[in-house]
Amino acid sequence: MTTPLTFFVDPAWRRQMQHIPLLYPFWGNALGDSTPFQRTLFERHGFDKTHYRIVDDPAQAEVIMLPYSHNLTVHMAPELLVQALAVAEKYKKPLLIDGAGDIEYPVLEPHSIVLRYGGYRFAKRENEIHIPLYADDLLEAYCGGDLHMRQKKDKPSIGFSGWATLSLQQEMRAVVKELPTRLRGIFDSRYNACKKGVFFRRQAIEVLKRSLLVESNFLIRNSYSGHRDTAQDAPEELQRAFVENLLQSDYGLDVRGDANASIRLFEILSLGRIPVIIDTERNFPFSDILDYSSFSYRIDFRDLAHVPELLAEFHANLSPGQFELMQKNARRVYREYFRVDALTAYIMQAIRTRVAEPELL
Repeated sequence: MTTPLTFFVDPAWRRQMQHIPLLYPFWGNALGDSTPFQRTLFERHGFDKTHYRIVDDPAQAEVIMLPYSHNLTVHMAPELLVQALAVAEKYKKPLLIDGAGDIEYPVLEPHSIVLRYGGYRFAKRENEIHIPLYADDLLEAYCGGDLHMRQKKDKPSIGFSGWATLSLQQEMRAVVKELPTRLRGIFDSRYNACKKGVFFRRQAIEVLKRSLLVESNFLIRNSYSGHRDTAQDAPEELQRAFVENLLQSDYGLDVRGDANASIRLFEILSLGRIPVIIDTERNFPFSDILDYSSFSYRIDFRDLAHVPELLAEFHANLSPGQFELMQKNARRVYREYFRVDALTAYIMQAIRTRVAEPELL
């Protein structure tokens, strides 16, 4: 085991705001009853404190840590960002900023290390570390940790449970907001990936439902939320339906959300199902050390119209043994890399790498 990475967070920076997840082991779980899924996952498998610690003296720290997300700090307590930057500059340490969120604004602060889970590959910055969205161990929660294997059949089945519709008003608002990038996409097709995720979900679902090459197992909702105040149904029932839908499918359809990322990807993996990822120029966590083709199937968003044919061909070319192995790999990579307790070591190693390469910050 490597020596724990050391961070400094000034106690005077503490406010009545929701601190970042990396501080949950030290400052407590900041999530309440309104977000039961997120709260439970950190109670079940939180960050592993054996890989990092908080020190009292900034001179003894390797990294200065901003205790609140970038978006929250900028809007609610901008003076904290100024103070944290000053400490980082004084002690010649990098500043860790949690910049992950459904809306990720540019983080231009010098000598910073930024955690992200969205963004686009063509716009990735050197100081960014892309992490998975925090996803609960659904196999453990619903199946006692026992992997329910699917046997290969001639026709693949693909599951999806979630939001995939827009009202006319919602659609018009989204199109107007996206107009600059849609126009840019005329000249550079990569920018066509910068659409609201529900547009891609809707298109993928429509072509899959029309096809005779695959079996569609879809539960389409007008909205989908894990927050008690906005959920269409009881959050527990929504999640149970989500789990059952995937367990009854060979593959899980994974399409980006509002951020160019998806918690669904890691939930599918947690259940030992093979994700069919619609790749919208996404930054995939740990793609430098993980072979995503061993546990998932990626389809470029520009090939959305051909998803059924591509999936049917991919499935036909898998032997029963390969199909089984991909399910096992899906569960293994979630457990060994993406579950929050396992994830800790990889985040700390990525931060260490950035600390050792200050010219990239």
